[in-house]
Formats: sequence, C-alpha cells, structure tokens
Amino acid sequence: MLFKMTGDSHYFIGFPVPEVKRGILAKWQEALEPFVDYRTWMHIDDFHITIRFLGALSSQQVAELKRKLQSLELNAFDVSINGLNFFGKEEQPRVMYAEVERQDDIMTLKSEVDHVLETFDFDKEKRPYRPHITLAKKWGKGKIHLSQEALEHKIDAEKHLHFTMNSFNLYRVHPDQWPKYEVVQSFKLE
Repeated sequence: MLFKMTGDSHYFIGFPVPEVKRGILAKWQEALEPFVDYRTWMHIDDFHITIRFLGALSSQQVAELKRKLQSLELNAFDVSINGLNFFGKEEQPRVMYAEVERQDDIMTLKSEVDHVLETFDFDKEKRPYRPHITLAKKWGKGKIHLSQEALEHKIDAEKHLHFTMNSFNLYRVHPDQWPKYEVVQSFKLE
C-alpha cells in the first residue's frame, strides 16, 4: 500500500516528553521569550521528539501503520537534553529547540520505524536526523541580540535534563487548534 498525500489529516511519529520535563521546558520558554522574536511558541502539551513526519494519511493507512508499529519489539532507554540550539541563520534562526543527545537507542528506534515505513514506500529522508524538542519557531522581524551561550545562561539552572523513554506515539496534527497534536496511539517500549 502506498502512502500518498491526500486531503486527509497529517500525522507523525514521535516520543512523548514526560509531564515534569514539559514543565521545565515551559520555564525555558518563559525565560527566553523576552530575548528572541518568535511568532509561534509550542504549547506545553505539544512538546515531543519527532521520529518521522508522515504527512497526510487515510484512516485505512493509519490502521495498517498502527498494526505494523505495534509489532515492533524495542527496549526503553534513557534520554538526555543538553541545552539550547537553533536551526537556521544565526541572526534569525527559524527554530529554537532543546537539544536531545543523539544516542544509539534513539537511532535504533528511528531505524526500525524507517524500516516499517519502507514497507509502505515512504521515501527515505534526505536530511540527517537530529533529535530535538521544538520550543519556538517562525522568526519575526528582529535579530537575536544575545549569543546562544548568553541565552543558555537564562536557563542555566536546569539546562541538562534526563528521563526514560518508555513509549513512542503516532500523532495527528490539528493545525487550527492549540495544542495542535493529538496522540492517536501509544506504543510501549519494554
């Protein structure tokens, strides 16, 4: 079965962030907001680590994908967040994010998910995978007046976070709602 873009809802696969850590990331947002000019700030309930964006899927495609993802047998693992980083131009970065340490366990799960998606004829991703948690996006008009290091000092007390990843989710995107992401199904890691 091929997954093609249709008028259906868009989906992605990602790791949830535990509630306590989401609260800390929301404090990061509060501390950083006066110093950066982003138009879109992520809702606390939308924090996640994307494994793979899927695009539009029909209900039949979603059902088949859920069945295949449910069959994956993977272990839970620890995740580390190591501060702040950006995607885009230094003076006007398009995305500000919490940097997730790229480790073997994350890459193994990503590889297993990609293998499942290959059976549905998804194209391979062209960009290298960089696990992260988006905090804000869509830069406004101004320029950053503080360096990344200076911005990190604003969150210095809780810059390094650790938690156990014991599940991953299939999410549906609701672009006109806030929060935007709905968990369709959760998949346990042993």
